Amino acid sequence: MPELFGADDPFGLMKSVNADQGAAARSSKRPAPLVPCPYGDLSYLLIEDSETMRVWLRTTIANAGGKKIDVSDSYNDALYRIRSRGNYDVVLCDYILSDKRDGQQLLEEVRRQKLLPQSTIWIMITGERKYEQVFSAAELAPDDYLIKPITPALLHDRLGTAWDHRQALKGVTDLFDAGRFEDALLLCRTGSDGNPRHVTGFQRVAGECMMHMEHYKEAYEHFESILEAKPTLPWAKLGKARAFFHLDRYDETAAIIEELVHDNPDYLKAHDLLAKVHERKGDLEATKSLLKLVLQKNPKSLSRQRDIARIAVATDDMQTAIDAFALMHQHGRGSSFIRPGDFSSYASMLIKSGSKAAGERLDALANNLRDFHKSDPDYNLSAKTIDYATALSTGNRGAATEAYQQMRQALEFARTGETEVDSEQSMFMLEAAVEMGDEETACQMAQVLYQDHVGNESMEGRIKQMMVGGGLERQVSQIAEGATENLKRMNAAAANLAKHGGLLEAVEEFARLVETNKNIAVYLNAATCIVKCFEDVAAGQLEMDSNTRKRLNNRMQGYLNFVNLRDAGSHRLEQIRKAWAAVAH
Repeated sequence: MPELFGADDPFGLMKSVNADQGAAARSSKRPAPLVPCPYGDLSYLLIEDSETMRVWLRTTIANAGGKKIDVSDSYNDALYRIRSRGNYDVVLCDYILSDKRDGQQLLEEVRRQKLLPQSTIWIMITGERKYEQVFSAAELAPDDYLIKPITPALLHDRLGTAWDHRQALKGVTDLFDAGRFEDALLLCRTGSDGNPRHVTGFQRVAGECMMHMEHYKEAYEHFESILEAKPTLPWAKLGKARAFFHLDRYDETAAIIEELVHDNPDYLKAHDLLAKVHERKGDLEATKSLLKLVLQKNPKSLSRQRDIARIAVATDDMQTAIDAFALMHQHGRGSSFIRPGDFSSYASMLIKSGSKAAGERLDALANNLRDFHKSDPDYNLSAKTIDYATALSTGNRGAATEAYQQMRQALEFARTGETEVDSEQSMFMLEAAVEMGDEETACQMAQVLYQDHVGNESMEGRIKQMMVGGGLERQVSQIAEGATENLKRMNAAAANLAKHGGLLEAVEEFARLVETNKNIAVYLNAATCIVKCFEDVAAGQLEMDSNTRKRLNNRMQGYLNFVNLRDAGSHRLEQIRKAWAAVAH
């Protein structure tokens, strides 16, 4: 399900309200009054580490009619309450919390895990005026923020405005949340007519619907028409640039973004898009430099830290990768965003660095796992990899050997328990097996990795480098050849079905392949076959009932999501998306 109120406040819940109110005031019709906030019907969570402020907030809400009011004094307690209840209508959260986390991190964790409905209003309260910069650079922005000291009148005014805006857009945002983008787009076009105060909000949702439906040309024209009336509107410029990017018009995209970031240096999603342009054009050094610049503005961005680590590894810049992982683990302690493989990757880099600080950082990683992931089986193997890395970094070969055996046992337990072992964990196991002279395990891990990454030159290069470094050049060549041939045979069998008119049978064969072979090329072929099915349906050459149509639509979305998460820059993925957008499905 798409994130509705996502990065950098894409629908501008609060920023667009003020502009729309001005438009409403200029309208010949009298604007409708604000939808009153029904305080007595709503549930509230007040997160504040100051007891005095907690009492003030509770009293202010209660005096306005609020009855269902919970309070919390820390990040962890608030997260527990949200996970336990998960249905708050309003969250008022202090930015600075007492347990070394801040309200922005809590907001991003809640939205990333979808712990609250997207209709929940989140207002940040802070005594620091510099939060204005945090707000403008935030990955996931709150609905509004208030700078202390605040008055009851100001709080009620902002909360009322947020409630009015949410209610005006509720119909389209609910449809968007359900993935019904075509219906949401239609409602945007009709709903804004009688809602002049919220025209900008409807325009933004409409643009996002077009982008999610991959109607990039239509989206470009939509954003262009908005810019004709308001030439400097940042989100419309970014929307136009995004549409250009998906139309493979990289030079035009870069030109728009460079102008946009010149006028709006803190609009970080614009920087992100420019970095993607550089990466798509093969300029990894420019990509890395731009990501570093963005991270100076918002070092708590976990996704960008992972991106820069990935680019740094590809450019043999180990120190930059280490620094990026250090910040990711520092700011993401306990976050669901930190994957099991992130621990293994960072531990591997620390071993290779040979720095004096490596031992302390490995200890911190181990503590992190114990504090936040002790009972999660998905992280058990990662915990053992850190134990091994710690032993190896001390030079104690006996302890390293024992830790390696425990790591092998954890790997076997993960396999039998059907716990997913991600690529970075497998890569760590391969590296450790080569280091310990365990040819059998090294070959097993190399085979698993090759099967999952046939055609991924970067990953294939890493596997080969490790195996050759351990004197296993002949073995890795055989494994690579075997993985390639196996994939060819499987693809050929499915393609042969399609070639002889058995398209639906081929779709099912590809479905079996993706279940047993998590390979990007297989997923791309499976997606291509589905596209071909719908093309033949459109041409009257194939019949498909509604249940099959629905099933293949769901599969297609899964295939595209899988590839996008692992190889977002794939040119073939872009081609399939365009073909999919062009056919009725």
